[in-house]
Amino acid sequence: MDLAQSSVEEWLDSHPDDMQDYFLRHADVTLVNKWLVAHGFNQLPDFPAPIRNSSLTNLRYTYSFSNESSNPSSPVDTRCNDSGFFDSSRHQRSNSKKHLRHDYARSKKRNIFRTYEPNGGESTLESRRNSLKEMRQFRSLPPTSVNLLSMLIQSKVRLPRYPSKDIDHKRELKETNEKEFFLEIVKDISNELDLKSLSAKIVANVSCMLDADKVSLYLIEGKAAGKQVLVSKIFDLHAGTSIFPSCTGDIRVPWGQGIIGHVAETGETVNLKDAMKDPRYNDELGKITGYQTETLLCMPIRNADNEIVGVAQALNNNKEEGFTQEDEKMLATYLTFCGIGIHNAQIFDAYSKEYDRNRALLEVVHDLFTEQTSVDHVVLKIMQRAQSLLKCERCSLLLKDKESNSENAFDKIFDLAYPMKNGHSGNSDRDSSLRVTSKIAELVLLTGETINITDASQDPRIEHEDETVKGIRTRSVLCKPVRNRHFQIIGVAQVINRIDGLPFDDHDDLLFEAFAIFCGLGINNCQLYEQVSLAAARQAVALEVLSYHASVPQEEVLKLKEKKLPDIQELKIMEFTFNDFSLDNDQMMQASVIMFNDLGLSKKFRIEYETLCRWLLTVRKNYRNVAYHNWRHAFNVCQVMFTILKHCQCKNYLTDNETLALTVACLCHDLDHRGTNNAFQQKSSSALSQLYGTSATLEHHHFNHAIMILNSGGTNLFGNLGSEDFSEVTKLLKQAILATDLSLHIQLRSKFFAMVDSGQKVFDDRESKEIVRSVMMTTCDIAAITKPWEVQRKVSELVITEFFDQGDKEKHELNIQPQACMDRDRQDEIAKLQLAWIDGICLPLYKSLVQLDSAFQPMLDGLLDNRSRWERLDAERLSKHAILETGV
Repeated sequence: MDLAQSSVEEWLDSHPDDMQDYFLRHADVTLVNKWLVAHGFNQLPDFPAPIRNSSLTNLRYTYSFSNESSNPSSPVDTRCNDSGFFDSSRHQRSNSKKHLRHDYARSKKRNIFRTYEPNGGESTLESRRNSLKEMRQFRSLPPTSVNLLSMLIQSKVRLPRYPSKDIDHKRELKETNEKEFFLEIVKDISNELDLKSLSAKIVANVSCMLDADKVSLYLIEGKAAGKQVLVSKIFDLHAGTSIFPSCTGDIRVPWGQGIIGHVAETGETVNLKDAMKDPRYNDELGKITGYQTETLLCMPIRNADNEIVGVAQALNNNKEEGFTQEDEKMLATYLTFCGIGIHNAQIFDAYSKEYDRNRALLEVVHDLFTEQTSVDHVVLKIMQRAQSLLKCERCSLLLKDKESNSENAFDKIFDLAYPMKNGHSGNSDRDSSLRVTSKIAELVLLTGETINITDASQDPRIEHEDETVKGIRTRSVLCKPVRNRHFQIIGVAQVINRIDGLPFDDHDDLLFEAFAIFCGLGINNCQLYEQVSLAAARQAVALEVLSYHASVPQEEVLKLKEKKLPDIQELKIMEFTFNDFSLDNDQMMQASVIMFNDLGLSKKFRIEYETLCRWLLTVRKNYRNVAYHNWRHAFNVCQVMFTILKHCQCKNYLTDNETLALTVACLCHDLDHRGTNNAFQQKSSSALSQLYGTSATLEHHHFNHAIMILNSGGTNLFGNLGSEDFSEVTKLLKQAILATDLSLHIQLRSKFFAMVDSGQKVFDDRESKEIVRSVMMTTCDIAAITKPWEVQRKVSELVITEFFDQGDKEKHELNIQPQACMDRDRQDEIAKLQLAWIDGICLPLYKSLVQLDSAFQPMLDGLLDNRSRWERLDAERLSKHAILETGV
């Protein structure tokens, strides 16, 4: 028995059509109810015997519509007959001719004409909960009409409705008070914004008003000439025209064809007493269903702008004379209100769709900004949203091959087929399916024009041979170019076959245009991100290499560490008259260590001796071999700062953190100097000016270079500082290095002079201390002008060498005339230029310092002595010029 049962089940599984046919012929209500209960559905009601014995197909439709009619929340009883259109016969008085028509039609009904689709959605209670939940997010929005309408769309809550009476009450009201009846059916549609529900109400009311056997309603879709069509979900299969059921259950009537198409095109009213004799009438479907059309009234529906928005048709009223002139007038009056309601519902529907489109586009923008690391991820996300919103079977993106010489070659293809499963296409045969429309994509890539094919079967560019082989049927194609930020075509995007079987319209074109733009932006952003990531990786490698080569070998560190330090008096580094050229490189290293130790910085900040040695050697190595702004200059500036801290009262104004920052700043203030000034960086648009801007360009670079050295392994002088001290010292270091920009000194010195002239001796507030530190940095940076004449003359020659080199670059590379101090052709004016430098910048500064603290007097004396010598040299130059001019 088990074996036999297994064989039967195996046979049934392999022959599903035979199994279904057997079930439909022999199943009864009891068996169906058992299946429904086992699968969690409600049982069918107990039907009369004739219905119980009818086929399961009939039973299914009867159950569907009886459930619909029994819904207490339904405002209008719009029960449909077995063919799917509104049938008012069950509410009318007995009519033998009508019953004969209906009985014959029931016996010949076919499944292909069913347009009712049962609602498989959530329960009414759950739907209300979701609606209320969705409304909460709008409570904070201002009560404007736009936000209210958006809330209406988002929460799917309709405007307040007039409580509709059932059809029996309306018929009774029509018999007793026709005026109240008309007011009732107008109120019934006054606030309805859902097109389907509105259509059902209009059909029910018109049927009641005209006492018609059947009523159908068709709405016009498409505005462009040649693209208009009439569409209805509640329709009359005997409308007298060719009707094409679509895959969504809609009935579509071609424009201008049949009675309905004629009325829509001309706007005329058609009232026929014998419709089957009219040449425009088509009774093919009537022959199948057995329904006979006798009288017919067809009338256009106009909106407030007198534009035709639909057509209403009534069949077979119960009057022997057919539809009268009074019926026409009454229908025309009612359709005026219907036209306004349909127009409002269409506007609402269009706004809802536009709202959904805009929300989808915002989600695409969100995707662009949240996912920029991968071209694949960005493109697939955009394509998924495009496919979902356009409701198409396929969405593809083909990227142009940059390496190929061909103008129409693709190197990367993204393709999504419907339906999606876990974010991936359900069709793995991608290449073969895309080959069907490959010529279209290549043409768009070449021309840059959009191609919209509404009927692929008639287009010779579609590879119909491949369709036959692969079983692929392409109905419509929309293909657009994808461009980058330079408006260059980088690929082609295409969608194939709308799911509803219709061609892609103008709205689809505009929406897909937006998706194509977003695709271009997403690809461009990802490519930029990849370039930036690649550049960052290259920079990291370069920094690693530079860090290695900029650091010093351990042997040099040990050599400096093990060498005995000389006596500080022997080096003479505590004198203002220190000879800048008296020490060699090794001695300068030792002197730097001595200065740190003597100032107590090594002990105070627990700087390890090996770390200090390595840091000093690394700083020296990171100075370039230029004439003046080199390591020796940095050491000499630090020596002056050390002398000031040892002899002047400035030390009393400074904390230990400030002393450390100033000392480190002096040694680092010209790191990696290129021998040209800030003006040259700006004129030449150098990489430094692009990186740091045109304000204190070199000074920012010097500071960043100093930080890079401090962050390298084994050279962090601030490693033992607490977080607050580390942050403060780093900030002070930056201020001190930036203060060596002479333009900043010119801005600050007037404040310093005013402070000194006022007799201020205590600098304990933040602003005055910052000014004093900045002035101290400038004092040390230009201190060579105060050194003995032999030193001053040698330093000036080094400075002039750098200036002339920069002037030569400006002349020959930038084709500009350099300043006088940098023009090699005016080198005889050096003394004159030095005097201008002393009188304009140096002399006011050192005089003010002496006024503040007499310990600065040696610097002022050295400056005045050098000025007198430059003055004599300038006088000699003038006398030579006078001799040359007079010839004496």
